[in-house]
Amino acid sequence: MARNGVSSRVVSAALILGAASLGSRFMGLIRERVFTTTFGAGDTFDAFVAAFRLPDLIFNLVVVGALSAAFIPLFTEKLVHSKDKKKREAFDFSLSVLHLVLIVVIIFSILYVMLADKIVPLITPGFSGGKLAMTIMLSRVMALQPILLSISFIFSGVLNSFKRFVAYAMAPILYNVGIIIGVVWLVPMMGVSGLGWGVVLGAALHMLVQLPSAIAVGWRWRLIMEWSSVDVKKLRRMIIPRIFGLAGTQVNLFLVTIIGSGLAAGTISVFHLASNVQSLPIGVFGLAFAQAAFPTLAEQVARGQEKEFRNTLTKTFRYILFLVVPVAVFFFLLRAQLIRVLFGDGAFDWEDTILTFETLGLLLISLFAQATVPLLTRAFYVRQNTIIPVTVSLISIVVNVALAIWLAPRMGVQGLALAFSVAAILNLVMLLGVLHWQLNGFNDREVLFSLARITVAAVLAGMVLQALKYPVAAMVDMTRFWGVLLQLLVSFGGGVAAYVAMCLLFRCDELAAIRKYLPRRAKIEAGTETPRFGGMLE
Repeated sequence: MARNGVSSRVVSAALILGAASLGSRFMGLIRERVFTTTFGAGDTFDAFVAAFRLPDLIFNLVVVGALSAAFIPLFTEKLVHSKDKKKREAFDFSLSVLHLVLIVVIIFSILYVMLADKIVPLITPGFSGGKLAMTIMLSRVMALQPILLSISFIFSGVLNSFKRFVAYAMAPILYNVGIIIGVVWLVPMMGVSGLGWGVVLGAALHMLVQLPSAIAVGWRWRLIMEWSSVDVKKLRRMIIPRIFGLAGTQVNLFLVTIIGSGLAAGTISVFHLASNVQSLPIGVFGLAFAQAAFPTLAEQVARGQEKEFRNTLTKTFRYILFLVVPVAVFFFLLRAQLIRVLFGDGAFDWEDTILTFETLGLLLISLFAQATVPLLTRAFYVRQNTIIPVTVSLISIVVNVALAIWLAPRMGVQGLALAFSVAAILNLVMLLGVLHWQLNGFNDREVLFSLARITVAAVLAGMVLQALKYPVAAMVDMTRFWGVLLQLLVSFGGGVAAYVAMCLLFRCDELAAIRKYLPRRAKIEAGTETPRFGGMLE
């Protein structure tokens, strides 16, 4: 396949996923605003976030571990080598994995519901009385979520392998819609338990929106349990180290919950809110490009195209940095305005705002690393190597835990954020070093020159943004929502315009590539091109 064709596929797919991710993240921020204006950064919000932890652990270990590490590469390999034959063998494999995952998740969910009153106090040692009881109740309701998402993520794996991204990208948007419905309508009807049922509703919507597209590519349910097949055995071998890696990742979340539960009320909520704001560009750019490149990288590995694999990887890496570096600079300079506009209303007071934007600033230090690590880990997974990214992840987790334990008593929630950022940067450095060695280079000259241009352009654009903040503030009432919003929009817009101008001046290849494929994205979304495996986004 031509090199430009690969770039077209990755960029176009990333634009689809990025646009949908922007919609999803926007809905997520609306969800958080509904929470903060209704409950503030207090006990109810803390209980809701803490209640997510163990159901989320079940889902991440069993489902995300299997799909991200093994399912898509193995499923794609079957599709690539099936040529024009019926792809029944690949679909049978997906059904075997679905049934295996469902059985494991259902067993864990039932056990958790039975033991929640014993387990939840272990991860929230600072909770007591009504707050603890609320967390246990919500967590039991949310135990249904992993079961529904298990089915949904099998659909996601199938659709990703066929490079059918639209329904897959819509799923998280509807997930957030379900949670918002829980806050706005179910809580008044059912009490606080409506928060948990909103999560369950969101998971059901996440599944149902992908079902028609899965059926369209040929997926049909049948009772198949070929758990002794070569591919299922290979998947089990590949996910075992991945499970340990994800368990390490979950340690971060439990650490925030455990330490935060013993700090001031609202600490868990503050970290959660700051993390969600900084995850906006990670989802819109980092995860979108990583997910878009994933099936292409898997296909190139299956075909033995080592040079094309390296080119796709390095180009995608550059695209992510091109978009994330300036956003990190802009978000840092506008962090107070962002938090005030997004959450500063109702029960969310000025003290909550200050604590949240200070925490956000420390998380943004590692935004470039958080956004590029998903791509690099997928580069290992498509080569059916889970040991290295898992080992690297565990090392960074140990560093994070050690730093958090040391910094949290001194800095509070900001210590947790600083520890997280240091660990994320370490994770990136180690993954880059190993990949550079394995691939005999990383197109170093192109990447370094690109990074230099991007950094200079982002810094100069940041200076323009900072200069715009003051005259706008002098013309509006900064004590009112609309005044802060106007300062945010004008300054951010000026920064973006300055960055584009600098990139044109520096002749950044990434800007030209993204501009080139914008019309193509519109054609695909409008349905004027016929989707097909291996060619939908060519």
